[in-house]
Amino acid sequence: MKLCKDTITVYNARLDREKDSTVYVPTIIRGVSWYGGTKVSVDSNGRKAANQYVVRIPVNADAGGKSYTGSGAYRKASDVSKLFTLNEGDFIVKGEFAETLAMPPKFYAESFMIIAVSDNRRAPNAPHWKVVGT
Repeated sequence: MKLCKDTITVYNARLDREKDSTVYVPTIIRGVSWYGGTKVSVDSNGRKAANQYVVRIPVNADAGGKSYTGSGAYRKASDVSKLFTLNEGDFIVKGEFAETLAMPPKFYAESFMIIAVSDNRRAPNAPHWKVVGT
């Protein structure tokens, strides 16, 4: 894919059984396309502004040796150190962040919660995942 020069960190929610709490496990992915920002729309109630982002992750993007797996397999895996997933409710941050977090990464300037994922790995010219969030 063209224009895939950005780096993101995907934060997958994961139950830490020892602490009995949710942690957010990072995966740094290089070579993606990041597009978005504040969008304004007008309806009968007036103007509304909201952040909207689209990230395209080519299948050959550099995920640091980690492999993509479906969200069900990710939840069931005993060790996710070599896995990542793209799940609604998880978070993406623009940039490179290696720390595991105890809370969602909403405090980063360019970040969003995943609301939809399209699996376009069968696309003949540019297989990728399309991730949309707000």
